[in-house]
Amino acid sequence: MSESVGELESQSAITTPVVIGSGACFDGTLSFWGTARVEGALRGHVFGDGVLQVGPDANVVARIELDVLIVEGVVDGDVIARERVEIRSGGRIAAAVRTPRLVLAEGGSLEGRLTMTGRVGASVPDTATAA
Repeated sequence: MSESVGELESQSAITTPVVIGSGACFDGTLSFWGTARVEGALRGHVFGDGVLQVGPDANVVARIELDVLIVEGVVDGDVIARERVEIRSGGRIAAAVRTPRLVLAEGGSLEGRLTMTGRVGASVPDTATAA
């Protein structure tokens, strides 16, 4: 059973996450689908259909729009997560966050405005917004 190079590249693209490694710095727009992980520094904009994981030593200064955000490091910038935001112990977000679900572990922190909606993109009255 031999597979063509195109088929192997296609399979590899499906299973290989985008990674910005420790010590690396990315400045610009990151667009992805699937999974992306930041261990270094990222500055700019992030647009994704999938999950962005921010590692414990990562520093992200960006406007972020995606499905799921998991934070163990630092995120500074506005966040729109269509499914959920998860801030793990040691993780910190300093921004306006809009998401239907928030998971905040002991030792994690959110500094900013939180808007929780039934679904992101729906109009939300001011009474549903926590400061």
